Amino acid sequence: MSTTTAVRSTTLPRVNLLPPEISEEARFRSVRAILALTVLAAAGVVGGLYYLAANEASSAQEELSAAQATQTSLQAEAAKYAEVPKVYAALAAAQTQLDRAMGQEVRYSYVLNDLSLTIPSKVWLTRMTVTQDVDGTGSVTGAWGSPAIGKITFTGVALSHNDVAAWLDALAKNATYTDPYFTNSTAGEPIGTTPVVDFNSEVSLTDKALSGRYTQKAVK
Repeated sequence: MSTTTAVRSTTLPRVNLLPPEISEEARFRSVRAILALTVLAAAGVVGGLYYLAANEASSAQEELSAAQATQTSLQAEAAKYAEVPKVYAALAAAQTQLDRAMGQEVRYSYVLNDLSLTIPSKVWLTRMTVTQDVDGTGSVTGAWGSPAIGKITFTGVALSHNDVAAWLDALAKNATYTDPYFTNSTAGEPIGTTPVVDFNSEVSLTDKALSGRYTQKAVK
């Protein structure tokens, strides 16, 4: 004969003896704690952002201050040269006046030197007269119509008419001159027993004869 004992497991009922106000207060404290943590976290984020913004603002202010200091320094430097444009304007005006006064200068010492080197050996000059447009406002042309700045007339003696022609050829080869021309070539008084020819000629001066010492050079 066997005996079986049955045990029944039963969940006992729970009885909440706390008043509902206490339970609500506990939940309220939990919510308040969570809200407090949230506020603290937000405050930390805001504080961090404020710190970064403050650093950036400080850096920007330093850059602005440095730029203002540089500007003040440059303005002070610029003030030192405030008269420079006036000086350049006065210099330009003086240069213009110098160009007008001396722009047509011909260094005739060079002209005479060139003549001494190019004159044929059988020709002698006895007189030379120079006519020049020193203001640069007139209109001068050579015997054949070439533009010129002045004219030189010569009186001289040569051994023959061919020597007079050689004299004119020598003038034509010099870039300083243009349109060489003779007005007459006639037999003159012999020099001792040597027959000679008296002649008169002229040549025009080109702008290559200008010295250019006082003329403003063009900037390329």
